[in-house]
Amino acid sequence: MLEYKEYIYAVYRNRSFSRAAEELHVSQPWLSAAIKKTEQELQLKLFDRTTNPVSLTEAGRYYIEQIEQIMAIEERMQQRFARMRAVSGETLRIGSSMFFCTYVLPSLLRDFRSQNPQAAITLVEGSPDDLMQKLLRGELDVVLDAEEVKDKQITSVPWSKEEVILAVPARFSINRKLAAHAYTFDGFLKRNLPGGRKPPASLSAFRDQPFLLLSRENDLYHRSFLLCENAGFTPDVRFLVTQLMTAYYLAIEGQGVTFLRSSIPEYVTPTDALMFYEIDDPAAFRSIYLSYLESGCSGLQSELIDYMGHLTSEVI
Repeated sequence: MLEYKEYIYAVYRNRSFSRAAEELHVSQPWLSAAIKKTEQELQLKLFDRTTNPVSLTEAGRYYIEQIEQIMAIEERMQQRFARMRAVSGETLRIGSSMFFCTYVLPSLLRDFRSQNPQAAITLVEGSPDDLMQKLLRGELDVVLDAEEVKDKQITSVPWSKEEVILAVPARFSINRKLAAHAYTFDGFLKRNLPGGRKPPASLSAFRDQPFLLLSRENDLYHRSFLLCENAGFTPDVRFLVTQLMTAYYLAIEGQGVTFLRSSIPEYVTPTDALMFYEIDDPAAFRSIYLSYLESGCSGLQSELIDYMGHLTSEVI
């Protein structure tokens, strides 16, 4: 039934047996015999030979519709296999924070990896400035970070949104005063269930607490000071650390309060040592940007950017 589909399609396109035979470099009698063999197999005529030019029968129209779909599938397969051959052994280098590289990206990229099994993916941790310099030098293909890049060589587009929250050691007495606003670890994970939401806390209530902040090269350092300034105070900073997870574990030890990504509790072991607060300030919400060099993108890199772009904007 499909053995001679290219010949049948050539007759349909040319609306002539003779022109189709010339295009296919076969004799017209052979072409007519091949199509008649298909018609005998179907027990239906595909072409009305009494018209000039030759036309399709109802069965012929259905046949053409179906083989066009088959041809489209074959074309997509050929393109896909060509891309697979092109990316064989190619490495994608994605730069982001330690938290993203460790907890978020491996699961987000699972489908992409299954679609591109020949490609190797390298996750590179680093500070925002360091990652952008590597991107400019061509040492990274894509960077995910909370800071929008102003460099004209870099395309930087909003990719996702996230909330900044406050983590407070459970033993701090401030938690008793703010019990109506405080979430336990489990309560925070369930805050979107009916009845689970608590009102955000005013950050001014924490003006006398010791703070643990990320170092100056991070957006969260500057955002922390902005949040505190909006609340009318300057934070008492006890430690500056380079990694968000370091601040998280220091808070568990009771060293101070710290600002965190709201997604952290989804990835770490539950603890009774912290209470969590949503913050009553629009600055507690920020965008995550997908950054890359527009020029010189490989096919695989473009495919990754497209894949990331189709993920939900509320992934973290």
